[in-house]
Amino acid sequence: STLTPQYITPLQATGGQEPLPLDPAEDMSILSIITIIFPVFCIIGAGYLFGLFRKVSLEPVIEILLYLTIPSLVISSLTKDKILLSEFGVVSLAALTVVLGTGAISFIYLTIVKKRNIRGFYLPTMFMNSGNMAFPLSLLAFGEGGLTVAVIYYVSISIFVYTLGIYIAKGRGGWSEMFKLPLIYAASTGMALNMYDVTLPPFIASTLYLLGGATIPLMLISLGYRLYTTRLKSFRMSMSGTLIRITGGFLIAYAFVTVLHIDGLTGKIIILSSSMPSAVINFIVSYRYRVDSDLVASIIAMSTLASVITTPLLLYLLQFR
Repeated sequence: STLTPQYITPLQATGGQEPLPLDPAEDMSILSIITIIFPVFCIIGAGYLFGLFRKVSLEPVIEILLYLTIPSLVISSLTKDKILLSEFGVVSLAALTVVLGTGAISFIYLTIVKKRNIRGFYLPTMFMNSGNMAFPLSLLAFGEGGLTVAVIYYVSISIFVYTLGIYIAKGRGGWSEMFKLPLIYAASTGMALNMYDVTLPPFIASTLYLLGGATIPLMLISLGYRLYTTRLKSFRMSMSGTLIRITGGFLIAYAFVTVLHIDGLTGKIIILSSSMPSAVINFIVSYRYRVDSDLVASIIAMSTLASVITTPLLLYLLQFR
């Protein structure tokens, strides 16, 4: 029989078994939550341990992610199931609300501590790890449907990072950077194919699935390796940035889905993605444009460590929503 995206997954294509999502109707036990988060943090730990024995440059890996695997995952995920334009709009609006909301909280905090000139502080507080953390958690906890919503959220956040984020770091001229990366084109292609019900040829669809399937493990390993090379700077500001990113993101997202009455899987993924730690891409942006990269790396490291505790708690709370 012909293999199509409907019958093949990245894990199956590589010889593994696809994890079964938890039944939302069933209560999540401690064992169930550990089953979800263990693979994620285990692979991050593998990347960290790899840094103990090998010193490599992450730049080629990042290039592969940005130009090959992430665009493939975006297209394959967006063409899997029919996406309503209204759903895409709601998820994107939620992502924008969380970004601007945490940015406002960051501005208030920097005003209070009289350090308003630290532009790099905004990056790790506003832009969360909606990719290499939210993807596997969404897939393992809520299945392929959860991953599709997480991809929509990630695409929105990525566009904000490569526009607003680069503008914060670089200043004038930052808006044009988004057109230099394939993500915006992959997102546009995937949405167009989805809206017009275009089915990709099986050989193209399977190729995209195989490439996209490499995204999650590569991102997690890269994150673990980066954590090994990161040293904490300014404990007070790093802790404040962590609280704004995780707690602030959660509260803003929860208020958003509650006020707009967004229930079901979409609401859960919005809250989950919004409560993730800081994204590694923030360090890359801050390093490239020479803006407080040490502080950015410290907040990324601390928020990721904090997520070891906050993520199981979040998954437990989501079962009651």
